[in-house]
Amino acid sequence: MAQVILFDDLTEPKLLNSNLSYFQDTTSKMKIGQIVVRDFTPITSGFPNFGISNSTFWIKFTVKNTSEDSLFILNLAAPTLDRVSLFIPIDIESNNFSSVLLGEELLFNQRAYLDPNYLFDIVLLKNVPKTIYFKIKSKEAIQLPIYLGTKNTIFNQLKKRDILSGIYFGIMIAMIFYNLFVYFSVRDKSYIYYVVYIILILLTQTSLQGYPFQYLWPSFPEIAQYSLFIFPSLVGIASLLFMNVFLHIKSFNVSLYRYSYVFSTVYIFSIILAFFNQFKLSFLVMEFNAICVSIFMLITSIYIIRRGYYPARYFLAAWSVFLIGVIIYILKDLEILPYNNLTRYTMQIGSGIETVLLSFALAARINIYKKERLEAIAEKERLVREQNIVLEQQVVERTKSLNETLDNLKQTQSQLVEAEKMASLGQLTAGIAHEVNNPINFITSNIYPLREDIKDIKAILNKYAEINTSSNLTEKLEEIEHLKEELQYDYLLNELDGIIHGIEDGAMRTAEIVSGLRNFSRLDESDLKLADINEGINSTLLLLKSKIGDVKLIKKLENLPQIECYPGKINQLVLNIVDNAIFAIKEKGIPLTEGEIEVKTVAKENEVVLTIKDNGVGMNEQTKQKIFDPFFTTKDVGEGTGLGLSIVFGIIKKHNATIEITSELGIGTEFKISLPINNK
Repeated sequence: MAQVILFDDLTEPKLLNSNLSYFQDTTSKMKIGQIVVRDFTPITSGFPNFGISNSTFWIKFTVKNTSEDSLFILNLAAPTLDRVSLFIPIDIESNNFSSVLLGEELLFNQRAYLDPNYLFDIVLLKNVPKTIYFKIKSKEAIQLPIYLGTKNTIFNQLKKRDILSGIYFGIMIAMIFYNLFVYFSVRDKSYIYYVVYIILILLTQTSLQGYPFQYLWPSFPEIAQYSLFIFPSLVGIASLLFMNVFLHIKSFNVSLYRYSYVFSTVYIFSIILAFFNQFKLSFLVMEFNAICVSIFMLITSIYIIRRGYYPARYFLAAWSVFLIGVIIYILKDLEILPYNNLTRYTMQIGSGIETVLLSFALAARINIYKKERLEAIAEKERLVREQNIVLEQQVVERTKSLNETLDNLKQTQSQLVEAEKMASLGQLTAGIAHEVNNPINFITSNIYPLREDIKDIKAILNKYAEINTSSNLTEKLEEIEHLKEELQYDYLLNELDGIIHGIEDGAMRTAEIVSGLRNFSRLDESDLKLADINEGINSTLLLLKSKIGDVKLIKKLENLPQIECYPGKINQLVLNIVDNAIFAIKEKGIPLTEGEIEVKTVAKENEVVLTIKDNGVGMNEQTKQKIFDPFFTTKDVGEGTGLGLSIVFGIIKKHNATIEITSELGIGTEFKISLPINNK
């Protein structure tokens, strides 16, 4: 017969982990009247821990109150149990019992105390022993820490638990909002994966404490019963997805990347097992897979660290802390470590620290990106400074030339136009080289396979050449057919067609770029002659393609009659105005993708009108009055000569044309140039 548990401490709840006994009902059909006559097995160590089982377990203990109080609460601190029945004898003489039924199978608001733990009122008269029975049935692991105390001590215990859990909730929710804020700032999808991971691990940890059933789905017991078979698996899947994105697994090792999806599939399989009521098997599959995933993530993070990716150190540290918390929690379940607040909440502590460390890891990665960006900016600034030095030297030389040749202003103006044109061409060199390099590379890359295919064709032709009057014609033809099959003759012919077509496309693209460059420069057309200015505009915009970049270019070029003009100078005019438009868009500070440049031509009775419009920073009236003054510029020192629009004005005058400028600060600028068809 089990010994009586004495209760005399009114200051702290008493953990009933001794003098308990149990009976396993494998049929799950026995009633209390049948149970009281059964032999119970003593529980020799720790609190009752039966793991996952299809049986119903009965817990029996006898308690005697030696204190002056008589009203107490039994606290069964196992929120995940499906069905808990408490049986208390109505009197000592009979086997009549009062019973209370609670559990996750019932609506949450049916409880007398709206708390995740199962709380039962109990009356214990002084020095009167009372034998109490618990009937337990659950899909999850059955662990039964049972506390006995007064209302004050039990509620104080629950309050401490809520404070600890509240701190944990606060940390996790803060991390969710922090990482969401960073995501909307940097648009790095790692943060979205991480937020999903935090939410799932928060749901998992709080489900162990019963809080989601209390606050999120109190009217849906089914969700509460299956949550611990769903959320842990989803946490595993989310952790693998986050690891793949955060550590760039695919770029380091494709095999490791594929293994992560194998593990994710196993987690999904464990969830499916639970829905088919294979709870024990589901738990075993999930637990074994979690062990494999833990080892896999540790090995993977170490591998990535050795490959030189610094943020992986944070990932390894965070994951190690979480695993330590899991190990301590498991050791508590195995009764190797004692049951207390530290061992009970160690998974929450571990996951909280892990969450903070992984946030540091993401921040570290941002710092790496920032460093790389600063290095790129520094390199760009170095190149700009070098270009500015060259431009400043050119300005000095041009200024000296102007002072020396002031008596021949017209000749000097012509020289400045050509010098500015060459300077602009110099700025376009990188873009043109890039445009030409692509088709040239395509042609070059096709030379080797072309050579190999021709070599194979020659081998077949040589076989035909070996046929003579003394040869066995049938045998030779079979050899040739065998060689054709070996060399994949049909595929070879198709590949040759493809290679030749590719080389032809590359050559045509190169010719198009060279033609555009020739049309732009028009060195042979310095005299007044008839020309279609649309042709020159298209050539100029083609050469500016690289510099325009992501800015939206809108061309509205109508069919125009040929006009008397200096084609090269018209090209220079378009180049200078479009170049200023690009600068104005950049100065406005908007993304280049939001910038717009519209180039439009319209034919009128005796003239054609060229309009170039942008949505850049715009100009005030004072700037508009000075833009054609030589050396006036709104650019920083070293960024411009101040001659671009002055040259434009000279070209307009040379063509007896007119110009209208409409500009508004923050809206943009429009240049409208009217060119006479007959320049007389």
